[in-house]
Amino acid sequence: MCLYKPTQISWKQMRNTLAFNISRDINELEQDAPRKYVKIESLTDGTNVDLPAPASYSVTTIPNLADHELVRGPAILADDLRLQPGNLLGFRTAGVVVVGLNKGNRSLHNLNLSRPTSAYHIKSQFGLATDSHWDDGKVWEKTTFIHISRDKLDRMLASIQASNQKKMFEYCGVDPQSQTAYELASKGLLRPAVNGPPLIYGIKCVHFNPPDFTLEIHCVNENEQYMAALIHDLGLSLKTTAVCQQIRCIRYGCFTVDDALLRKHWSLEYLPDHMSHCHTKLRSLPDIGPQLATYDRLQSSQNPPTKS
Repeated sequence: MCLYKPTQISWKQMRNTLAFNISRDINELEQDAPRKYVKIESLTDGTNVDLPAPASYSVTTIPNLADHELVRGPAILADDLRLQPGNLLGFRTAGVVVVGLNKGNRSLHNLNLSRPTSAYHIKSQFGLATDSHWDDGKVWEKTTFIHISRDKLDRMLASIQASNQKKMFEYCGVDPQSQTAYELASKGLLRPAVNGPPLIYGIKCVHFNPPDFTLEIHCVNENEQYMAALIHDLGLSLKTTAVCQQIRCIRYGCFTVDDALLRKHWSLEYLPDHMSHCHTKLRSLPDIGPQLATYDRLQSSQNPPTKS
């Protein structure tokens, strides 16, 4: 399932809220009637033990108390749900989070094997430097930003993107001039062979109104601290300072904000149809088997088995 995570909440809080809503809605559904318990009783009072066995019995059916709700408890508990995040967003970051539920974790694992890229919108501000690189941190310095133009910012962003593109082959563990590098590039977008350093595939400015500006970043292996530090380093490169105001994930793999459910829709009324929609999108993804096979062959050649 694809959910929209609000800001200022952790994954643990998000997981607990989702599990509570699902278990509550399931328990509020109409439950099956208790099974019938067959009770056989003798027609005699049983006070005279010397009498022969009675010739007749009474057979009745009563509800089985073992199936009563007060005896067996709720039909499902929040701990019965196995929820795993595909992309773990930070406490301050809002946006798209892909979550696997029980058997759906297998599909989520296959999605993560393809190493999907994420897209973010980062709202920032020139002229401030704080201890946390966020606008609500302790202010260390105030600087001017009048000399910054849109052209200067675009040139600096292009330089950052070019330097990261050179690192793609390095993080994949291949020589850019080798045949393996050509095979990887011909099979699609290059991705790191393992989860490692963050890698930016694209970065551009989508809004510029000094001191405020917004960047759109496409990357993998990112985290909240890295993107806040990136804004800080960008300000220093432009001979000023900058702080991060807001980070919003707008896409993870094939899932966008248009697919994400808001917090008010995290209930059994909307989740079944939404999960069916997500499975349809996952089945429509292209086959990544050839590219993964190239990665596996590359790793096996770099790490040959040792003789015992």
